[in-house]
Amino acid sequence: MKLRSDTYRLLWEAHAWAGAVASVLLVGMFLLGVASLFRHELVPWQQPRLRAPVAADEPRALATLQAWLDARVGRDGPSTLDVDLPAPYAPWMRLEWRAAGGEKQAVWVEPATGEEVPERSDLGYFLFLAHFLYPLPGGMALAGLVAVVLLLVVGTGLIIQLGRLRRELVRFRPREALRTVWGDLHKVLGSVGTPFQAMMAWTAAIICLNAAVLQPVVVRTAFQGDVDAGLQTLGYPRGAKPSGQAAPAPRVAAILARAREALPDARHYRFSLRNLGDASAYADVRGSARDGLAEFTTVRVSGDGQLLHVRRAGGPSASAKLLEGAYVLHSGLYSGMGLRLAYALLGLFSALCVVTGNLVWLERRARSMRRVDVALARLTAGGCGGAAFAIAAVFLANQLLPDALPHRVDWEHRVFFGAWCSSVLGGLVYPRARGWARWLLGLSGGVLVVLPWLDAWRNLRRVFDPAGSPFVFFVDLGLAALGAAFLLSAWAIGRIAPHDPGGARVAPLGVPAHEGR
Repeated sequence: MKLRSDTYRLLWEAHAWAGAVASVLLVGMFLLGVASLFRHELVPWQQPRLRAPVAADEPRALATLQAWLDARVGRDGPSTLDVDLPAPYAPWMRLEWRAAGGEKQAVWVEPATGEEVPERSDLGYFLFLAHFLYPLPGGMALAGLVAVVLLLVVGTGLIIQLGRLRRELVRFRPREALRTVWGDLHKVLGSVGTPFQAMMAWTAAIICLNAAVLQPVVVRTAFQGDVDAGLQTLGYPRGAKPSGQAAPAPRVAAILARAREALPDARHYRFSLRNLGDASAYADVRGSARDGLAEFTTVRVSGDGQLLHVRRAGGPSASAKLLEGAYVLHSGLYSGMGLRLAYALLGLFSALCVVTGNLVWLERRARSMRRVDVALARLTAGGCGGAAFAIAAVFLANQLLPDALPHRVDWEHRVFFGAWCSSVLGGLVYPRARGWARWLLGLSGGVLVVLPWLDAWRNLRRVFDPAGSPFVFFVDLGLAALGAAFLLSAWAIGRIAPHDPGGARVAPLGVPAHEGR
């Protein structure tokens, strides 16, 4: 199918402008998505005390948790408590609650001895939240809008390529003009990644816009402002309010046994304890039981062991199944490690596809760059390169920040956002956008490649040691591979000199053509 010239021009402008406007956030979200795919495997790396196996079975772990509760409930202890039970990647229990002043507290508890260690980092979980822009004010709504823009970019790109897809799918001409090189690379990456990018955009739009926009609107309209009714349709009804009558700590072993009776095929991995110290106390036992693209289960048990509510995988309504399926599909939870590795590779390709799209835009205007084009070049260099630098910086902060630093977890977050914002600002003032991007990528790659040796030195272990913790071993490999990819990108930027076979000189990215060097 051949498009009319005016139709083609309109689609190309829509494709280019949409991709350019959202490019920095798209690149950041794709890179953060790659890291967050392995957030659970990151736990032993970010918390070195969890690397050694623990000789404690489930009854012993539950007894330790029960002792912790008995010592605190009813004695100015927390009224709410979330407990992550031991898992292969984290053999200790993680406890989180809110202190009297509302400040979050989190500790790791050794299930055999009851030893407590403050949480030094939430790196994997933070990268997961940052992937959805959740830490930013209005971030989920912004992420949903960016996902819709990505759908527009993918759709217009696919229409533009119809009729030429087979010919251009594997065509790459590295010795041609720079504009041709970027265009070929962009088309190859876009063609290969179109199904993945469309699926990521569609599922992200459902997840983010539902949480930030649709759910509040539905509650106000369809349920006349009844939040409880809205939560009921998702399978997560609100629990009872405190009665004001004192009660001892609930028996966690009996609660877990009750949950297993209700859903024997589920893997129960978390307690959400509410109204502790009150007669209305209850526990939501979170779990997973695969049913197609549905997975998440909840069993609610009262403090005295009565079954209150059961949510099976997928939930009670079509909307709940749609949301859950979108999340499972987006996160790659419906299959094993091989699929997540494929997701990671496609995520890196997608980030590169967005960057090369901006480069195509800039090369088309290289001889008469306007202010908006110069700004886009600088934003591409600082924002996209800054996303890589921010990831490297937060991993380095995990290694170098003192364990005794107050609010250490928050400092890691500040390092991440500070590095990204500083990179964007640096791109706006650095003389040459190409040089700034190369510097950021080279520094990011160097940091990531060195990190496995730094961690090995700090924790007195051998680097890339398969005989040690398998999670640490594979994180080492992943960091080194990602660092090598950033270093290769920096090398490529330096090697590809702007030129035109016709003899006309093309200015470096971010510098108007009449200025040159």
